[in-house]
Formats: sequence, structure tokens, C-alpha cells
Amino acid sequence: MIRKLNRIVQDFLRPIRLNIGRKLWDRKDEKHPELLKNSRVDMSRVKSILFLRYDGKIGDMVINTLMFREIQKRYPDIKIGVVSRGAATDIIKFNPHVSVIYNYKKGKESELATEIAKENYDVLVDFSEMLRVNQMKFINQCKAKVNIGLDKSDWNLFDISYEKNYRQHITDMYKNILGIFNIENPDLSYEIHTGIVVKDELKRRLRELGNPESFVVLNPYAASKHRSFNKEKILEISCKVLKESKSMLIFIGESSKKSEIEEIIDVLGDRDRVKYPTLSGILEVVELIRHADYVITPDTSIVHIGVAEKLPMTAVYRLDTGDNNSVVWGPNSPLVKQVFSTDVPATGEEADINKFDVKEIGV
Repeated sequence: MIRKLNRIVQDFLRPIRLNIGRKLWDRKDEKHPELLKNSRVDMSRVKSILFLRYDGKIGDMVINTLMFREIQKRYPDIKIGVVSRGAATDIIKFNPHVSVIYNYKKGKESELATEIAKENYDVLVDFSEMLRVNQMKFINQCKAKVNIGLDKSDWNLFDISYEKNYRQHITDMYKNILGIFNIENPDLSYEIHTGIVVKDELKRRLRELGNPESFVVLNPYAASKHRSFNKEKILEISCKVLKESKSMLIFIGESSKKSEIEEIIDVLGDRDRVKYPTLSGILEVVELIRHADYVITPDTSIVHIGVAEKLPMTAVYRLDTGDNNSVVWGPNSPLVKQVFSTDVPATGEEADINKFDVKEIGV
């Protein structure tokens, strides 16, 4: 009850806070029309671009890699900076197209913005559908000459606004942003660089597993319990993999899930073929997936990693509820089979992803 009341209060206060925030920060002290040409950026005058990915979402960063590469291909001398946080930062840690990564920490936004402002970025690109007050302030204080934002045509803080088509895959939006930089017909594939240390460490871990000739990666967990497989579904999927293939089954999941996974492995009773290796960070997960023969997951970040590695997969989604999530954030790859839960939630409730037939899962 207390949690529900708090949510009601926060929902009431949010538009008030955002209104106040816009009055304070939706302004730009200095405009630079010399960098704009026909609602596009005049790239002959641009030396640096800053991308804001402070949401820390791994899957979004994976897709973003296409932009860094395509910009560098067309403009090899451009400096590309990325504001990031959490595990998403590791996705671009070894990316040759990213010049500098800024670590975003809540409560330290002004210090970081001051540091960035000293770099005199020509262009800043933000991807937020809704800007929180601290994000408005951060963008204002970065003092880029040109700010580009999503659906921000009525904002003073932004010089160029782009739109998101909710009937198209997210790469369509990124393609449109690249068009603002006069890049046409871009390659929309993703790429992840892991580094030699990670590669060597993953080889060592595979040796510990007996260097399996083939293996299936099962990632049962997503960002919320409603989007994660329950124990019964994990067992069903595991039994199908073990029965219908000769591959090793390798679980991946956060360490907080270790006891649950170990219990499931005990029930399966075949520790020679079912493994749960200890992995250090998202790049080792990437490298493991790179060596896999097949991936099964309900998590979109793992889906995008698998697509980057051009792997066959089964990706499980909940039914869309007007947001076209399975289209916008879908795999967008012929190698991936999408399976949908049939659960229709009551108003105000979350759909359960586990309402699907395991027979649909590929192996």
C-alpha cells in the first residue's frame, strides 16, 4: 500500500518537476547557425561529436556501435565522445571508433559537464524520449555548439530534432540521425570489440569446460522478473535442448541467480553436459556468445549481442501492448526466431513472459 501511494505521489509530482526543470534549463546561451545547413549539420565545420548514453542500457549501446563506425568511416578525423555508465561502458571499451568515454555518475553530473564543456564539442546527440531535470541541466552545462534530440522541436535547448517511427526498427531512427550528418545508405550492422585479454580468458574458461565442440547458451533472465523465465520454463527448455541436440548447455546469468541455476542443474542431473561458468563482466559474455552455436534468451541486450555476432537464436518476447516493442527493439535479423508469450495482463499488471509453448523454441 505504501509503495502504491508513493507511486501515485511521484506520478503527480513528475510533471511539476519537469515543468520547473524546463523553465530553468531549456535555454541555450549561444547559437551557432554557421554549423547548420538545411536542417542538417555542416560537417565541413565539425571536428567533434558527443553521444549521450547515460541510461546505461547494454542493448542500446550495442546498436549505437553502428553510428560510431559509420561516422568514422565517412569522417575519419572526427573525435567521438560517449557519455556512458555501468556495463554499457564495457561494450565500447575497446571500440576503435570511440575517442573518449566519459563515466556518468548520479550526483556528479555538474562536474562531468564542466569537464566536457572544456572540450568544446561541436555537436551533442541525446536519445532520451523524456528528459529528467538532471539531464536537462547536464545537456545545458555541456555547452555543445549544436544539440540534437528526439522529438525536441519545441525546445530552446535543442537545435535539431529527429523523430522515432514506432512502426520501424530502432536502426531506422539511427539511420535518420546519420542522415543529419550527411551519411546516406549506412551499414546498419552492430559490432563489439572485446580485446585480447578477454579473448584469452574465455578460451581458458572453455578449456575448463572441456573445449566443447558445440554448445547452446541459455540466458533465462531479463531486467525484470516478469520478463524472465521461471524455474519450470527453464527446466522445460533445458530438457528440450539436451534431448534434441548433442550440444553442451551453458547457462549465463548474474551471480545472484547462481543458487537457482545450480538447483536446476541438479534436477537435470547431467553435469557433464550442463554448465554454469563464472564470467567476469559483459565482454566475457559477448565472447562466450561469439563461440556459441545457438542462443536462447528473453533479454533484449543478449539478443542484440547475438545479432552483432550473427548467431542463430530464439528470442522470447511478451505480446506488444501498443508500444510495438517487439518491432522497435526486435532482433531485425533473419537468423533469429521470435517467440511470443500469449499472456494478456489485467489493467495495471505486467504480462508474464512464460506463457509460451516450449515446442516453439529452436535448438
